Amino acid sequence: MAVPGPRNVGGRRENKAMGTAAEHAREFDRISDRITALNAEKARIDAELAASTEELRKVFETKMMDHFWPGRPGPHRTNLADTTTATEIACLLRISERSAHRLVQYSALLVNYHPRTLSALREGAISWPHATTLLHEYLGLPHHAAARLEEALLPIAADTTVPRLSYRARRLRTELHPEALEKRACTAAQGRRVDLEAADDAMAWLHVHLPATDAAAIDARLTHAARTLEGPAERRTLPQLRIDVLTDLLLGDSARPDHGGAPGSSASGGYRIRAHVNVTVPVLTLLGVDDAPADLEGYGPIPADIARRLAAHAPSFTRLLTHPETGAVLSVGRNTYAVPADLKKWLRVRDRTCRHPGCSIPAVRCELDHTVPWSRGGPTTHDNLAHLCRKHHMLKSEGIWHYDQPTPGTLVATSPGGRAYACDPEPPPF
Repeated sequence: MAVPGPRNVGGRRENKAMGTAAEHAREFDRISDRITALNAEKARIDAELAASTEELRKVFETKMMDHFWPGRPGPHRTNLADTTTATEIACLLRISERSAHRLVQYSALLVNYHPRTLSALREGAISWPHATTLLHEYLGLPHHAAARLEEALLPIAADTTVPRLSYRARRLRTELHPEALEKRACTAAQGRRVDLEAADDAMAWLHVHLPATDAAAIDARLTHAARTLEGPAERRTLPQLRIDVLTDLLLGDSARPDHGGAPGSSASGGYRIRAHVNVTVPVLTLLGVDDAPADLEGYGPIPADIARRLAAHAPSFTRLLTHPETGAVLSVGRNTYAVPADLKKWLRVRDRTCRHPGCSIPAVRCELDHTVPWSRGGPTTHDNLAHLCRKHHMLKSEGIWHYDQPTPGTLVATSPGGRAYACDPEPPPF
């Protein structure tokens, strides 16, 4: 009997490896399909929970309220029915009454005013977070405008993440709202506030509600200051450095306990920092010909008068002019011919966020990555550069995720399981 030689043994090894790879692919597909099916089922359950919650609210309003206030109409009756339903739901589901009250309000809106959104949830086309985001954008609009917004946003919601949906929704809502953005912004600014929320382990959350322009400038300044402190000897992470800078600026070095920095060091180091945020302004708005809203990087539409003031007087904001018809960037407000700096600004406007599918980390906090590595001949050009956050940049460097840029600005990410996801840049804001 002939003894198989090394070539045949190697062939068996190769066949075994190929079989193992095929088995892994089938297992990956099975699990992925199961996750997708479960997510759709969860959405259907959330829709049924909303419908049942509204059914319960109507029972309270039409039956139990008649016992206490027979024949008495008006908002007091409805509000009490909402509160009663929320207390019941909170006990049934073992959730806070605040969460239950939100569920009651969302359910009433879905069932009575936005059945199309409820149907999309029931069909698994959108998730509960998508639905509540949509409801938030519908609020305050007349019925006909809310219906138009719903028609425009549902296809977007079915094909994108919640943060990207929120961004697109704010822009569309601004276009459809009958009240001028300037007036709404002025009214909303009256509600600015700071809230403290207790957390575990001697920690707390500080929530700040303020005009978006101020929030964006503060956020950019914290990031810029934190970046200047990074180095081989620095043990703190970027989030830790950002909060230490904030604490130093508000309390002063003597009031801030050491949380892991160099002994005796200050987070901000006493530097006066200027961070930059892009504001995209239609050229006719800047000239005062019309009042089309501007676009604040990472947020969305802001009133035209605020944009004009920022473009003229605020050194922490970089003005980007756009063509009134095409939306093409006409100017990046540059004061230097340094090509890399201009290219960075242009790419920040194009990408807005980390370009990994679903990631919403702002581009200002990300790193520019050569899609085709420089070491392999990849050029430093707009069609070979894209923003990736540190986590996704690391996953690419480790060979776990792979990226291609078949057309300028369109990134195709290939997962460890071999599935490809295309991520197009957001369209121009105007």
